[in-house]
Amino acid sequence: MNPDEVDLDIQEIFNEITKYPPREPNAFPLQFELDSLKHLFEFLLQFVTMLCKEFYSDDKGQVNLGSMNPEQFNIVNKYMQSIGFSCNFNALPANANNVNYYYDNRYDRITITSNTNLKELYFAIKCENTLYVISFDRI
Repeated sequence: MNPDEVDLDIQEIFNEITKYPPREPNAFPLQFELDSLKHLFEFLLQFVTMLCKEFYSDDKGQVNLGSMNPEQFNIVNKYMQSIGFSCNFNALPANANNVNYYYDNRYDRITITSNTNLKELYFAIKCENTLYVISFDRI
């Protein structure tokens, strides 16, 4: 183990990173001891959820993605970049075709192989008439 490496859980990582405004990409390089791409995706999804709740939730702790503006999504992405990942929020019409497609192809409903890339995994959330498709990639 490198003497500069420290074992932290997601809450400790979150607390450390959110002490500051978003930093430059890879300012907090993380190494993961996760046993699958699915677990990495779930970590990132949990982390982005924590960011949205910390900065953009209402008094009940709920986040309405539909009320977030592009700059707010950009700030979340900048925090994600500081740990070495980009976060993409793709807003689509919440029509039957889009909802069904992203439900059927959700990260936990597809077969993940050694050839699957992180950016191919999706999670979608419907807010009113908009479907927000969340994906991640390494930077």
